[in-house]
Amino acid sequence: MQKKVFRKMMGLAGLAVICLLLGASAVFAATQTAAASDAPEIVTTGIPATSGMDTLSAIFTRRSVRKYSDKPVSDATVKLLLQAAMAAPTAKNTQSWEFVVIRDKNTLAQIPSFHPFAKHIPTCQVAIVVCGNTKLEATKGHWIPDGSNAAMNILLAAHSLGLGGVWTTFYPYEDRTAGIRKLLNLPEHIMPLTIIPLGYPVEKRAYQDRFNPAKVHYEKW
Repeated sequence: MQKKVFRKMMGLAGLAVICLLLGASAVFAATQTAAASDAPEIVTTGIPATSGMDTLSAIFTRRSVRKYSDKPVSDATVKLLLQAAMAAPTAKNTQSWEFVVIRDKNTLAQIPSFHPFAKHIPTCQVAIVVCGNTKLEATKGHWIPDGSNAAMNILLAAHSLGLGGVWTTFYPYEDRTAGIRKLLNLPEHIMPLTIIPLGYPVEKRAYQDRFNPAKVHYEKW
């Protein structure tokens, strides 16, 4: 009788252990599945290029560069910068941007004649004029943030590749926009936003912490 009771108890104990193991396995599997679903999906197929500089480093260490070396900037690099520009978001995905690439030194030399803060432009290796197409914008004025996003991508991508550049504004100054419009023969529906001169920098500029807590408001002003 005692042997039967003992065997029964051992059988129940074994069954309990099996249940515990199965339960633990199920919990582990569920945890792994949840962790996998929480992890961001990294897409690598078809990406034009990568850089050794991570995103935050590019953001925090990028500085405006106005002095460039004589080292040429290849066509492949310019194309990569334009691909980065066109990866930027636009309202309703209208992609209302247009770009003019300038290498001709005679053209670059004329820009300071109508832009008071463009003395550095003739010394660059190549410049990209970021424009907005008003026929494509989602609503009136949206070409401005669309183009601004693209321009920022150019600046960050350039920095990550060892290049230097600087935002040099045309819009909303009428004299500057009229000057570049005439120089580049821009159609009426193409609005020049900024020109980004590019080249390899001749000097390194230190990181500058611009965080100002006084500019931050939580929930309400």
